[in-house]
Amino acid sequence: MEAETQDRRGLKIFRAADAPTLEATGMMAPTIMAPGVGERIAEHIGAFNDGSELHVLYGRPGDAGAPSLVHVWFKPNYPLPRHSHDVDCLYYVVSGSLTMGSQELRAGDGFFVPADAPYQYSAGPDGVEVLEFRNARAFDIKVTEDDPARWDTMIAIANEQRESWRALQELPR
Repeated sequence: MEAETQDRRGLKIFRAADAPTLEATGMMAPTIMAPGVGERIAEHIGAFNDGSELHVLYGRPGDAGAPSLVHVWFKPNYPLPRHSHDVDCLYYVVSGSLTMGSQELRAGDGFFVPADAPYQYSAGPDGVEVLEFRNARAFDIKVTEDDPARWDTMIAIANEQRESWRALQELPR
């Protein structure tokens, strides 16, 4: 990532076209799952992966207290399982919508999740584009969803949507 060569005084411009995937940066630790969940979803993980794209727009490797900015695109109806991160997270909805509990958030809305607080949401019918702000270079993800019925629903959605997610290669504008 180009940000590695910047010092604290320098202005840094970042471009979406140059943003590496979250996976490629190593910023997020390997997923920790509730017992039995990994085995339950193993054969469906490809379907879930086809429904999401995560890119790091900004982060300073080696500087644990540096802010990071991650661009997330969850395709239509993508279901996130209940999970948490070990750092505070601030989210801003750029486009589309998401449903969190009984709340629908649209472009211009956002939410804050303190460290280790579990949450979940589902992308709306047109998907959702979110910016994730953290004051940490690295963070974890703990999937705490352990309700078998909820997993059945999420797996069914991922498998039903997989082909349409795969066909949707660019964020609609």
